[in-house]
Amino acid sequence: MFAVSSQVKITTFDSLKLVHDRQCIAGSVPVAGLLRLAEGLQSSTGNLDFQIQGDVDGGNRPLLRLRVSGAVQLQCQRCLDDFDCAVDIDMALRLVAADALDTEYDDNPEEPDCIAASTALDLMALIEDEVLLALPAYPRHETGRCKGQMGVAGNADAAGAKIMGLSALQGLRQKMNSSKE
Repeated sequence: MFAVSSQVKITTFDSLKLVHDRQCIAGSVPVAGLLRLAEGLQSSTGNLDFQIQGDVDGGNRPLLRLRVSGAVQLQCQRCLDDFDCAVDIDMALRLVAADALDTEYDDNPEEPDCIAASTALDLMALIEDEVLLALPAYPRHETGRCKGQMGVAGNADAAGAKIMGLSALQGLRQKMNSSKE
């Protein structure tokens, strides 16, 4: 974790100036303020702490070092229950001229992703984009952490019908396979 100043008041910043002056912007942003992120969550409560540091790489190319930490509430795709998903981003983004993005892009996973340098880089959009990219495509509790049974579409229906958990189905499958032998 890193030191957090307070709720963010800066909305845009000069990315190359941040690198040139080796400045750092740190703070906390409410999850509810990240609208694209919030619409896919079970709850938009809480904050994400962030730090953006201007830096250069070994070739003296401008970088932004971004750290974001906190948790967001997602829906488990196994049991349809809510769970807190940890957000722990620590990455570098290389700054390039907007017209050079296509030529500067490197498919090498060892190289940092490129973003367009800007005198008015949108701080919230940068944080939100990276958090969205870091979230799992199919969020799930860790193995064995699901409640086991769930109601139809996540809630018990009027008759209280329940759907068997995947582990119960696996047991039934094993029973059927052994009876065929």
